[in-house]
Amino acid sequence: MAGAELSSVQRFVLVTLMIKGSAVPNTYLRNVAGISLNRPQRDDLRDRGFINVADKPLVLELTEKGWGQAIEELSGTVPPRAGSAGGALYVALGFLRGLLDHLEIAPSELFTLRFSANDATSASVKAEPSDRAQADVEVAIREAYGEVAQSGELLSLTRLRTALKTQIDAALVRMNREPGVQIIPNSQQGDLTAEDRAAAVRIGNQDRHLISITS
Repeated sequence: MAGAELSSVQRFVLVTLMIKGSAVPNTYLRNVAGISLNRPQRDDLRDRGFINVADKPLVLELTEKGWGQAIEELSGTVPPRAGSAGGALYVALGFLRGLLDHLEIAPSELFTLRFSANDATSASVKAEPSDRAQADVEVAIREAYGEVAQSGELLSLTRLRTALKTQIDAALVRMNREPGVQIIPNSQQGDLTAEDRAAAVRIGNQDRHLISITS
């Protein structure tokens, strides 16, 4: 089999291992990715130097040569008998190749990115703050500094953050009177952390911890 063109299944395996960016159990390929790689095909990939194979449990990982071959698949043509799913895959890979080239990002750099659970829950990729939002924050910092320090004076960030909280608290009190804004206490007081209590704003005779803004 060595020297022959790679089968569609073998090419799918290389692409999957590249996208995962790490060693992958064979059970993942079979049960999650839906790729059935038989032993002769697996041995062929190993013999060509594209993958390393570990036993008990059976785990596959790209070699440096395998990374090179997988990256070529980003510009590859649809393999024979790949089916409609395979055709769609190679359309997506072609787009991804163009995107990587446009952004000047190496495939290995992209596919070895890892995200925490919190990152995955909140957003796949966190958007950068808008220029206006960044400018507004900078203005607030400069104003807070000017309230507690003279021009050029060294000011501890602790005092600066305290001054900023005073500004934020005043703004929250004003906002609480606006339509569509609610700032309320957390009824589950036992769930509050020290950070939650420190961040609370005092409105009336209550510490309030939660805000809701309706557009």
